[in-house]
Amino acid sequence: MYSYIFRFVVTTITILTANLLTNAISDYMVTFKNQYQPFTFTLLAMAVILVIFYPLFLKLEDWVKNISVKVVRSGSSLAGKYLGLLASFFLCMLILFYFYARMWYHLDFFGVLFSGKMGGMF
Repeated sequence: MYSYIFRFVVTTITILTANLLTNAISDYMVTFKNQYQPFTFTLLAMAVILVIFYPLFLKLEDWVKNISVKVVRSGSSLAGKYLGLLASFFLCMLILFYFYARMWYHLDFFGVLFSGKMGGMF
């Protein structure tokens, strides 16, 4: 049972982190689209995406999976097997939530949380 939950946690964190990183890179590249003609930018962006993402995808899954496994295992060693797994998952999801809210809405989740102005945000 624990191995299935562990695999779910690591896979979830890996998927969300990889998606966050690739979206951030894509969004950054799109900021340059007004500096070039449409077809020129499209060809250049496709080439840059291929040059950046191909090696990134080859390594990213391994890097994120290794980091996720280390975080989850360290949480398990600190707080016990199931509680540590749950705490590590919650912490990782909270951090990812922060970065997704920052990327999509330019909101500082922790700033809003600690200022007490959460009304209307959920």
